[in-house]
Amino acid sequence: MNDAIAKELEVLWADFDKYDVNQKLDSSERIGQIATKEDLPQLISALKSERNDFWTRELLAHPISELGGSKYLQELFDALEKNYEEGHDNDNLNFFLTEIADSEPQLCKKELLRLIDSSNFKYKNRAKWLLEFCD
Repeated sequence: MNDAIAKELEVLWADFDKYDVNQKLDSSERIGQIATKEDLPQLISALKSERNDFWTRELLAHPISELGGSKYLQELFDALEKNYEEGHDNDNLNFFLTEIADSEPQLCKKELLRLIDSSNFKYKNRAKWLLEFCD
């Protein structure tokens, strides 16, 4: 576990009376600067944490999408769905997904098709939407 990331996660998850928006954004930026591919399991675990809200899920999706790309589409779709369920528009998360499709179109397309063919994948329509960006 990367202790520096763990420290920054605590800032993200803290109440706003302890850290303000700018401090949380700075913390998110630091996570993006220090995280490596080796930290992806920690970031994915954090993304799945019940301590998140829509905003922290979007903040965590950024380094995950940049470092992990298509490999973590399932987890990013899970976060996207959770945010939709909570009534949020997911502008940033949708942007990160389209950036994955744009930056690695063949890998993304391959993973999306695998997910769509999976019987237990719940986001087939969203995956089909993202396929449009893989050209």
